[in-house]
Amino acid sequence: MQTIKTVGKSGQISLGRAMAGMNFIMQELPGGDLILKRTGLVPETERWLHQPDMKEKLAHADHWMRDNPACETDLDQFDATHGIGA
Repeated sequence: MQTIKTVGKSGQISLGRAMAGMNFIMQELPGGDLILKRTGLVPETERWLHQPDMKEKLAHADHWMRDNPACETDLDQFDATHGIGA
């Protein structure tokens, strides 16, 4: 779908209410055309979670959790096995 938008006196273009609050990457091409791409933002403190090596580790952990469902632990047996307790 194509529409024509006019830049207002303030230098802004309205994209409509449906786009309100969304983030975009704006790419300016050599001829002056602009490309807008919707994007999400990742907080700086969480960027490490999206690094390839960490994504691989998280995928591995997710796979392990699917193959090893949680179960109740017998704490007395755990203590005896690991030399904990009196």
